[in-house]
Amino acid sequence: MPLAGANELLAAAERGGYAVPGFNVSNLEMALGVIAAAEAKRAPIFLQFNPSNLDHIGGVEVAAAVGRTLAARATVPVAIHLDHAPTVALIRQAIRAGFTSLMFDGSTFPLERNRRETMEAYAAAQEARLGLEAELGHVGGREAGVRTSEMALTDPESAARFVQETRVTSLAVSIGTAHGMAGEVRLDLLAELRIATRSLPLVLHGGSGVTPRDLRASVLGGIRKVNISTEIHAAFTRGIAGATGNDPRPALRAGRDAVAAVAEERIDLLGAAGRA
Repeated sequence: MPLAGANELLAAAERGGYAVPGFNVSNLEMALGVIAAAEAKRAPIFLQFNPSNLDHIGGVEVAAAVGRTLAARATVPVAIHLDHAPTVALIRQAIRAGFTSLMFDGSTFPLERNRRETMEAYAAAQEARLGLEAELGHVGGREAGVRTSEMALTDPESAARFVQETRVTSLAVSIGTAHGMAGEVRLDLLAELRIATRSLPLVLHGGSGVTPRDLRASVLGGIRKVNISTEIHAAFTRGIAGATGNDPRPALRAGRDAVAAVAEERIDLLGAAGRA
């Protein structure tokens, strides 16, 4: 199947009232696991790499080659997404390598710098005809490869100005969740942000620790993409823990299957099953 882009996946999610899962992976087995889950559930997904994932897998070009190869042979739409890019230079590098979806993360910068560099990233993405996700406010917590600081909830008035000035195609918002297995959703704030951004597709980071009830409520409230990393990394680690002998392949298959099982659960919770 042809590779998908962010704009088409998020537009379909908006029409259908569901959220597309964004699975952050750091090796081939995890990528195979989430794509297997997507095919089993007939769901579109974002196959994501943050800077730490890129370092582990061998760099931007290797991640793009792996992702594009797997996505091209998949039977469901898969977008290859650069997550939490801290520089515009990395955005441009990912475009050249063949990523089909991009995120620039200036959320730890002062607002004016975030706005200015997001506009630069948007110009690069627009030239390549790709969507750009940005972050306003800051989702705290801990995740390898993600620069974090104290949580700062997204201000609706600032969000309205930010999306108007930067023209980003989706916005990651801080509404109480945290990177890692923690977080609680402020649904009242989500409702305000949905109005302030004029129904722009909103993205929820830190999706691993969110309860099923809050995830469903977030989707009803306008979240159209949910990032999941810690949960599937933990599943992979548990899956390979029983490795014995000299052949790593059975353990790797167990890790892949554990990732797929968790990914299928999240796909169902987000309403993405059967949308491909």
